[in-house]
Amino acid sequence: MKIRSLLRATEEKHANDQALPVPSSYRSVWQLHFYAGLCVAPVLLLLAITGSLYLFDREFENWWDRDFAKVKIEGRPTSLAMQEAAVKAIDPASEVKRVVLPFAKDDTSKWLLQGLDGRKHEVHLNPYTLEVTAIRNPQDAPMAFIRRIHGTLLGGEVGSHIVELVACWTLVILVTGLWMWWPRNWSVKGVLVPRIGAGGRRMWRDLHAVPSAFISVFVVLLVLTGLPWSAFWGVQLARIGEYAPFVAPTPNFAAHAPVAHAEHKSGAVRKMPPAHDHMDHMQHMGNADDPAKTKIPWVIQNSPMPEGGAPSVGIANVEPHLTMLDRGQFGEGVRIFYPDGPGGTFMINYIPDKAEGQRTIHVDPANGNVIDDIGWAQYSAGGRAIEWGTMFHMGRQYGWVNQLANLLVCLGLIGAVISALVHYWKRRPKGELAAPTVPKEAHLPQGLKWGLIAMAVVFPLVGASMVPILAYRFLK
Repeated sequence: MKIRSLLRATEEKHANDQALPVPSSYRSVWQLHFYAGLCVAPVLLLLAITGSLYLFDREFENWWDRDFAKVKIEGRPTSLAMQEAAVKAIDPASEVKRVVLPFAKDDTSKWLLQGLDGRKHEVHLNPYTLEVTAIRNPQDAPMAFIRRIHGTLLGGEVGSHIVELVACWTLVILVTGLWMWWPRNWSVKGVLVPRIGAGGRRMWRDLHAVPSAFISVFVVLLVLTGLPWSAFWGVQLARIGEYAPFVAPTPNFAAHAPVAHAEHKSGAVRKMPPAHDHMDHMQHMGNADDPAKTKIPWVIQNSPMPEGGAPSVGIANVEPHLTMLDRGQFGEGVRIFYPDGPGGTFMINYIPDKAEGQRTIHVDPANGNVIDDIGWAQYSAGGRAIEWGTMFHMGRQYGWVNQLANLLVCLGLIGAVISALVHYWKRRPKGELAAPTVPKEAHLPQGLKWGLIAMAVVFPLVGASMVPILAYRFLK
């Protein structure tokens, strides 16, 4: 009885504290949180929904493509050279761009063809019988559509920057929200447990604030692990890597440095296109024509590529090098990209669920020799952190536990956004915006102000978007 009385007294005191006049500094933080949240909410809700769906892309695609992506196991698969010949026979004028090897023994191999008109088609081939089970545009897949929404809002480069801006402002919203949630007097209800029985605005306020406080650290982690693939911030991080060894994706990361992983004849290198040209969910913005190519590791996308000689050997000379991969330990499929123009190489790209198993092997199309071999051991500390973050972000690094944990965070974020909007709508006088009012002399708390300045510097899009906000406050 004494414990119950003590809890009741504490909760009543907390309720009384909430009724005290709100300090002007609190109102300043509340106003920033309110406007930022109102602007970000629609896109953030969309990102959380599409992100939760994309966590299960592999499971969904296995079910969706079950009629043509699964085959009967019949002895040993045919060689890649025989499969290539069968695919080329479909359209001799088309060019083979890449092949995705089967993930499981009963999976098809997936070959990407590009016609003379530039259009691309993915051919599903039975590796045992050489039967074509399906030909489709890879962008027609439902998960490809989800990925484009999640990465670009179907808005191309402009949409990519909007996604990045929303992600960065989400960090600002979390910081200001936690500052307001932190109680002057601790209690169970209203701080650690939502006051469901209170009903009305108080209930919806708690349903927004309490879960948000608990998932805030995980939301920050998801935002930060996704930013290396962003359209602006990620590219700037890659440029910093040319001069800072810790950030550098691999030890050979520099626009002017030769590749040193393995001996290669010409000693020449050529830069990969900018990172944002090849991004995926993970790469939120990317090469929409070839989803497989978008899954190249960040550390490789921002590294110089070795230069190969004139093509004189085919994929038959590449296949033996697959034995260099430890595929049994980590799982996942292997992608082989064909030389991309003069000086290109065959690139064997292996991205398992665990980042530690990543491997990229470049094969000279002139003679079939390995001219570059990059794995976890060659990644710098920064590169390892980014690749670990990428696989964690996708819910792959720790298996189904990672998937479910990320799903719970996404669902919590969806709930937080919806409860915030409902709370706003209930407290809003009819026909008015009902934004928090702030006295002219009010200022943000000093510590929080310096924190926001630091965020504006680290995330330039946030800083740039703050300029009109500050101008409005100054001119008002």
